[in-house]
Amino acid sequence: MKRVKMLESLGIDSLMVTENGLLLAGKGFRSIVLVGTSEGRLVAIKMRRSDSPVESMEFEAKMLKIANNVNVGPRIFSYTKDFIIMEYIHGSDISSWVSSLDVESSEKLRKVLRSCFEDCYKLDRIGLDHGELSDASKHVIINEELKPVIIDFSNASITRRVSNVTSFFSYIMYGKIASSIRQILGIKTQDVDLVKKYKQHISDENFNNLMRSLGL
Repeated sequence: MKRVKMLESLGIDSLMVTENGLLLAGKGFRSIVLVGTSEGRLVAIKMRRSDSPVESMEFEAKMLKIANNVNVGPRIFSYTKDFIIMEYIHGSDISSWVSSLDVESSEKLRKVLRSCFEDCYKLDRIGLDHGELSDASKHVIINEELKPVIIDFSNASITRRVSNVTSFFSYIMYGKIASSIRQILGIKTQDVDLVKKYKQHISDENFNNLMRSLGL
């Protein structure tokens, strides 16, 4: 009951339900994500689990707010130690989305990958490391407008060395969707030296050289 009152104080009008109960958009060992409405719009409600190893979600919320400053991530509306209220992103995880493509979808894939790399670069430039983009399948959603959105900043950091671009590069080149991407884009080899140069010195020049090597 206490949490219900807290949600009401945060402007939540209702929670979406299915025949099996509350609509669950995500579930982890720290939190679950519900879908609700606020002022007539759908919102994602990230709620700390009662058995969560973390005592507050405020740090994650602050990391997301920093990302929002460069237009990355779902827009955050409000938060407490138990809740993060943010924009609801309707779409498919990047792994499922890529798996649904065929060889005639190369331009669509290029556009999405380029956009995701640009968001990764924005985070690199401000010193915010997402921390989990080496397995982006759970952390990038392709929305209905074919815009990739990086989600879940629970393991983000502003103190460790950033590796967003290089982690996402590893994911698309060596992860579970690598073979599909190589086939659709016709990528046979990649210049690892360009990745090393970018890692050593994050700059527009090194980023653009890396993108050109991928045909993006």
